[in-house]
Amino acid sequence: MNNFFKFSLLTLCVFLISCSSTYKVKPYKNKIPDWYVEDNTTLFNLYGKALGESESLEIANRKAEGLAVSNLLNKMKSNVNDIREQYLNDIRSKSSDGKKSTISNEFKEKITFEIRNFKQPSYKVSKKQIFKDGDIFKVFVEIEFNKSQLYKSLDQIN
Repeated sequence: MNNFFKFSLLTLCVFLISCSSTYKVKPYKNKIPDWYVEDNTTLFNLYGKALGESESLEIANRKAEGLAVSNLLNKMKSNVNDIREQYLNDIRSKSSDGKKSTISNEFKEKITFEIRNFKQPSYKVSKKQIFKDGDIFKVFVEIEFNKSQLYKSLDQIN
């Protein structure tokens, strides 16, 4: 039984180490990563990007992710009409009776309000690069948000 416990503990440790992600800190050469400059757009996802700088790696990382979330929310709010139309088209295509459903202006306004007030996106970090320039860490990050999460909250509108 003791060997089984040791083996289980060792397996758990190996699993946790293999699941963790590590990032290499590179010296900063006054060059921005190519992926950071290009706008990434897909039909199902929205992306936010940001740069965080600090003498502490953890603070630089937190700044970068926080600013990336802010960037993502600004994109959502500025593209509210596109998101609304995409959502309404998705609803129409899922209509079970096959008829073109008529959706009132009131419902459209509720959707617009919901998108503008969407606060807490759960996201994943899709790209990250960490540089060190003297005593300052520079963290470039891109986050990815799946639009289906927004659509789920829109589906709850009465």
